[in-house]
Amino acid sequence: MKYVDAFHGKLMRGERRLMRTHIVICPFCENGHPVPLDFDAIHRCSCGACYKVCGKQALEDGVGDIAEELWSAEELDFIRSIPVDFCNVVIEKDFDRLLALQQNSESEIGERFCKYDMDNQLNLVWVKRIL
Repeated sequence: MKYVDAFHGKLMRGERRLMRTHIVICPFCENGHPVPLDFDAIHRCSCGACYKVCGKQALEDGVGDIAEELWSAEELDFIRSIPVDFCNVVIEKDFDRLLALQQNSESEIGERFCKYDMDNQLNLVWVKRIL
C-alpha cells in the first residue's frame, strides 16, 4: 500500500510541535488523501478515481458501489453487457496495518476505529474510468 508518513507543525500553548500524519496516495495520479475513517463513504480523487475501504469478503460489493458512483444506471447496464474493460481497479491490501500505524502515532486521543469483525481484513479499493 502506498502511503506517506509525514510531519506537520501544530501550535499548542504557544509552542510548535511536530505531529505525524498519514495519507494514502492515489495509484493513478500520486495525489495524497487523508486516511478514510468513514468506511461506508466513497471518496473521490481530483483525477476522477474513487476509493473505498472494504472488507476482504466484500470486495466485489465495494467495486460495485464505486461503479454506481462513476456511471449512471444506463451506462452500467451497457458496460455489464459487453466484455470490454471500462475501468482500472487497484486493490491495496493490508489497510489494517496503515490504520494501526496512524492510531499508534497519534499523541492526542482523536477519532478511533474499532473493527466489528477482527478476522475481516480491510482493503482500500480504487476504481478509475478508462472511457
